[in-house]
Amino acid sequence: MTRMRSRMQGTSLLEAVLAIALLAMVMLAVAGSQLAMTRAQRSTMWRERALWLADARIERRRAAADAGDDIAALVAASLPGGTVTLDGGAAGVSSVVVGWHGTDASASTSSRCERADAVVKPPSCVRIPFREANANAGER
Repeated sequence: MTRMRSRMQGTSLLEAVLAIALLAMVMLAVAGSQLAMTRAQRSTMWRERALWLADARIERRRAAADAGDDIAALVAASLPGGTVTLDGGAAGVSSVVVGWHGTDASASTSSRCERADAVVKPPSCVRIPFREANANAGER
């Protein structure tokens, strides 16, 4: 009996150390997932804001094409490093591109939106195509 007891000494200490190590790893995994969720939430918030601003730019252009562009100042104030561009297209179809400094801040706004399907992370821009109001008048 004493022989078996001497072999068992230290076993409970080893089990406790392993349990604490496993608990620490699980806690680190939970903290990492919380950080990833926070980043994704921030990215989604910026994307939603950019879509709203792009839509506002389109509506502003349809309502008063000759009016000044105060949406650009709103984009710069609402998004980190925010920019808005209006790309003319063929057949009366134009695009509004709203970009911001996100995870891919080194690329230009248009190149990020063009290669959106080739990357794993979503680009830090949104592109909304629209038909000019005067182009619609001829089709009716």
